[in-house]
Amino acid sequence: QWYQRRVQAVVSTQSTGESLNTVQLSKEVILTLDTTRCGPGEVKAELEGPMMYERVVVTNTPRTAQLRFCADKPGHYKLNLYYANIPFPSSPFKFNVSRKSAGKVTTMGLDGEGLKIAYVGKPNYIYVSNVPKGTGLQVEVLSSGKAKQEVKILTGTSGMSTIEYHVSSAGIYTVYIKWEGRDLATTPFTVPAMHYE
Repeated sequence: QWYQRRVQAVVSTQSTGESLNTVQLSKEVILTLDTTRCGPGEVKAELEGPMMYERVVVTNTPRTAQLRFCADKPGHYKLNLYYANIPFPSSPFKFNVSRKSAGKVTTMGLDGEGLKIAYVGKPNYIYVSNVPKGTGLQVEVLSSGKAKQEVKILTGTSGMSTIEYHVSSAGIYTVYIKWEGRDLATTPFTVPAMHYE
């Protein structure tokens, strides 16, 4: 019972279950547990994902334990928590991550002629503003027959990235632009392609 009280203090201060209900696909989750009343020991964690165990980084300090992890696949997850190698009373914490739970990215803007029309045989450009640092920008341009087109992403300065794409023939193409697996607010969209006069 003494141990139960100690660990219950950890769980109740953080309402871990509530936090896990808001986990978004491919977005880092940071949980901080208050361990001031738990006595000697350290928190350990295991995250069982839909395919395999996912990595959890645990940082223990004298008063807190911080957990960092990322749910990269949609499906059911189980977070197993241990203190001094003994399972938490409420562990494992179960939660579900869906594709929709990622939400769309609304902070980046799109501009450029390549949003409205594409020309065969010449480069077409789309400009993305407010791009965070990193390599999370993913772009696909598909023909109506789902054939992938040539795409290059050029990272510029001050949060601006340029998407250069080429289309193989006239027709309608679908453009997918994502940041770390999440669609940008106005994507996907279609673009007509024609021969350049």
